[in-house]
Amino acid sequence: MNQTDLTRAVITSKNAPGLKRVRQLGSQLDSILWEKLCFDPSGTRLLAKAASRLRWWNLDTATDVASGSVELKMEPIEALFHGSSHIVTAGPPVAEAAVTWRPRLMAFSTTDGSLWREETLSAPAIGLAMSRDGMLLAILERGEALLWDVAGWKRVRDLLGVEWQVSVKACSFSRDSRFAAAIVSYYNHDQAALYLWDLKASAHPWVHPLGFEFAAGVAFHPTQPLLVARGVHEAVVMDVYERSVLRTFNDDRHYVSNLDFSPDGELMVSSTDTHGFALYHFDTGEVLFSHSDDSELTTGDAVFSPDGHFIACAQGDGTVGLWAVDPAS
Repeated sequence: MNQTDLTRAVITSKNAPGLKRVRQLGSQLDSILWEKLCFDPSGTRLLAKAASRLRWWNLDTATDVASGSVELKMEPIEALFHGSSHIVTAGPPVAEAAVTWRPRLMAFSTTDGSLWREETLSAPAIGLAMSRDGMLLAILERGEALLWDVAGWKRVRDLLGVEWQVSVKACSFSRDSRFAAAIVSYYNHDQAALYLWDLKASAHPWVHPLGFEFAAGVAFHPTQPLLVARGVHEAVVMDVYERSVLRTFNDDRHYVSNLDFSPDGELMVSSTDTHGFALYHFDTGEVLFSHSDDSELTTGDAVFSPDGHFIACAQGDGTVGLWAVDPAS
C-alpha cells in the first residue's frame, strides 16, 4: 500500500462525517485485547503495544510491515515514544520471568529495537505518561510515584502516589507540563476518581471522586486549562486551576476505553467495544462519527496524530487502521 499521504486535510467537526479508512498497518494475528497506540511527536511513527510485544511503523515509507518489534519479558502497562528515537516502557513480568524479574523502567531504540537504558524501580509501575518536554510520570504500586528525566535518565523527584487499592486506567500531562493526572478505579468502591498533581505547587495530588464506576481515560485540553475524565459512558470536564466541574455528558450508545484530543481541542476520540471508535465534539459532546464492525470485543486505543490529519484505531486482530478525510474536505 502507498505511504501515508501527509497532505490530507485536518479532521474537523465539519468534515468528520467523511472519515474513511485509508491505510491498514500490520498483519492479522489472533484476537488482541486492549492494544495501546502512540504516535511519536512528528506523527511519522506509530507504536502499538499488545501483551508483551511492541511493534512500530514508519508511516512515511511505502510498506505496512512494522519497521521494528520487541518481545519483552514483561507486559508493559504503557509504551511511549521519547522523541522519535526511543520507546520507554515498564510493567510486570510475564509468568516465566517472574522469579528473577525486578521491576524496572526500560528504553529501546526505534532503529533496531536494542535496549538503550534501564533502571530498577522500587515497585512495579501501574501507570505511565510522557510530557512534551520528555518528563515521565511513573505511578508505582505501594502508593509511590515519581518524575523521571528520560534524556538524562535520572529521577527528578518523588510524588505522593495513588492509594494502594486502585487500578490506574490512564495518566496524562498538560501541554505545558505543569499538571499531571491519573484516572483510577477502586477495587473496593463503586466510584472512579481523578488524581491531579500541580507539579509547581506540591507533591500531593488533589483527589476528586467522579461519580461513575468504571474509568476509561483522562486527557488535558491542548489549548485551554481543562481536562476530561472519561468513564465508559460518562465524561466530566474540569477546570484544572479552579478544580471545579464545568459540565458533563453521557454517551450510552458506546462503551469506550480510552480518550484523546485533536491538536486544537475541538474533537475527542475514544475507542469502543465494537472494534471501532467514536468521535465527539468537545463543546457539545455530540457524536460526529462512529465506526463499528459489530464485534462485542474491546478494541484497544483510538488516537489522533499530532497534526490532526489521522486517527489510528487498533482493530483487535493485530492490525491498525488509519482514518482520514479527503484532502479537499
